Amino acid sequence: MANRCYLYSTNVIPGASDELDDRKMIGIAEWDYEIPIVSKLLLSGNPKTCRSSLWENPEEIAVIGDYASGVKNLENFLSQIELEAAQNLIAETIEFLNRPENQNQYFVFECGEIFDMGDTPLFEQNLALLEELKNMQPEVERALQSLVPPPIEVHKSAGFFAKLFGRTSKSSVPVHDLMKSIDDLGLGNWSNILYFDFSGD
Repeated sequence: MANRCYLYSTNVIPGASDELDDRKMIGIAEWDYEIPIVSKLLLSGNPKTCRSSLWENPEEIAVIGDYASGVKNLENFLSQIELEAAQNLIAETIEFLNRPENQNQYFVFECGEIFDMGDTPLFEQNLALLEELKNMQPEVERALQSLVPPPIEVHKSAGFFAKLFGRTSKSSVPVHDLMKSIDDLGLGNWSNILYFDFSGD
């Protein structure tokens, strides 16, 4: 099993209106082994549990949220990121999510493969995810803090001009992998072609 989570846009609530002939499930993104903050923010617009379209499970082990509100929440988060290295990924993200062909009334998030790696029942893990989606501020603050470059420290024995111009030895600068922090956000995975494809429905 791939152990991925999958994000789609859809025009119906899975499990409630699957019989509709005009159901759409548009692939948006998938991520390996973890649930990134980008996906959570997109689901944070009035999130609710729903039936899965991938798993034959009578319980509600997927999450659905409002598309427009989710995109707005993500854009607000991304607007606070000033790192130059992240700007191309941010622009790509906003462009992809605002394409008319990707937009629907809802996002639907399928995490069954991720949940299945743990021992807790899938439904309970999905309820825990739902609670996270309803209070994203702590995770948002942690993510933004991880993207702040560390201050340059000047050694106490540095001379006057070194202190004046901020010159310091490399050993005095804390090691901080900003690129890893950017990657951890979950940007750059946008695609209409996911492992589970509904384009033939």
